[in-house]
Amino acid sequence: MKPKNCAIIFTVAILSCLAIYVVHHIYQLAYKPVASLSIQQLQEAIQKAGDEDVLEKQANEAIRRYSNGAISIEITNCPAITRMASIVGGQIVQVVPDGVDGIGVPAHVLIRRGSHFDYQFIYIFGTGVVPSTNNLDIELIGGSIYLRNTGVKK
Repeated sequence: MKPKNCAIIFTVAILSCLAIYVVHHIYQLAYKPVASLSIQQLQEAIQKAGDEDVLEKQANEAIRRYSNGAISIEITNCPAITRMASIVGGQIVQVVPDGVDGIGVPAHVLIRRGSHFDYQFIYIFGTGVVPSTNNLDIELIGGSIYLRNTGVKK
């Protein structure tokens, strides 16, 4: 091999390693995982927000008011649900109509917390309403409130 070709190959290899290093560090700076909350921590947050009954009643009202067949993003007049989202460090995403999340999943208020790689979704169904299927791999927190983790299971 000619020395000129060796120099080009060596330069490309060094620049490739440098690019991989930079991309890796940018990713590490941008992606800050949020620790998942346990069922017990979420149950404590529910109590601080006003308890299951209050959250479920407000979910009933939000579903009645905002779930008109289309997903609703703006939710107002639900102080306990807003407080719950704040306590867990999440945000109210939307009121989801019947069946949008899958067959057997009734209308609900959805709270999301975490980052793009490891979201936790909190489903607040109305009083006495529960999903008839477990196609979303959701866990019962209490009453009509459920949790779904999207992160990698350890």
